[in-house]
Amino acid sequence: MRRQRGVALLTAVIVVALATVLAAAIAFDTTLVARRGAGATALDEALLLGGGTEAIAAYAIREQLRQPGSSVHADQLWAQPIGPVEVEEGSGRFIEARLFDLQGRFNLNDLVDRAGSRNEVAVQVFERLLQNVGLEPIWAEQMVDWLDADDQPQPGGAEDAVYSSATPGYRPPNRAITSPSELLALRDFGAERYARIAPFVTALPRGTPINLCTASAALLDALSAQQQWTAAPEALERNRAGKCFPSVSVFQASFSDPQAYSRLTQALAVAESSTWFSLRSFISIGTAEFALYSLLHYEGTAGGTPRVRTVQRGFTE
Repeated sequence: MRRQRGVALLTAVIVVALATVLAAAIAFDTTLVARRGAGATALDEALLLGGGTEAIAAYAIREQLRQPGSSVHADQLWAQPIGPVEVEEGSGRFIEARLFDLQGRFNLNDLVDRAGSRNEVAVQVFERLLQNVGLEPIWAEQMVDWLDADDQPQPGGAEDAVYSSATPGYRPPNRAITSPSELLALRDFGAERYARIAPFVTALPRGTPINLCTASAALLDALSAQQQWTAAPEALERNRAGKCFPSVSVFQASFSDPQAYSRLTQALAVAESSTWFSLRSFISIGTAEFALYSLLHYEGTAGGTPRVRTVQRGFTE
């Protein structure tokens, strides 16, 4: 009888332990499913709120470009950041957004022309821009090889033979790119160099004009082959207070050699307005945080209704 009672007690203990483990597993799975559901719901809400920030940005861009020939500069309403602002009082949902003029940056796709051949003037501008931000100019040659149509390396460049020998191997696209982050694919370029140059470069359709009104001091000096603004960014900011500066005419007048200006503008168009913008939206829903990066393009047609189209969305830049 004593032996039977011991077996019964041991059986009861094992059953209770198994039941406890099973209950804990069920509770964990239930909690995990609930967290997944909450995360999916929060992501859906964040995308909807991101769509709202895109609509606000599109309205600001349309209002700015409503008048034909209007300039685009950083002291206008479109450039003012939004938030952080709570969507609804007490909801715990906040949005924060800001527009950036991508045409105030150097377009990497302009390093080669539409035929896929080297654009010498653009390469020289990019070399000077790299130097102005403290990087080696040789990266311009490697970027040309990344974009051009042939497989012959530039002096100091790199083509298929270099990239295919990497582990894992890969190849340059030899075509226009859609993100400046492809600089990271260049051999030994690295994240530190990219962090320096990223605010000054973009990847837009070839031939898109550079907006002088929003171009950085480093880019303006790279375009003019001078060192006028890089050492005095505060002076450039003062000149830009409430207006477009430099205008195309003022920029042209800064060239002592008219032929140098002509060669530049034949290779790289310049303007006082923009149609390509980047929208960075940050959404907080409770403890969850989301970032949405949107590429916006203003499309105005003669006699038609202008619209702003979202060309691309991503969770990283």
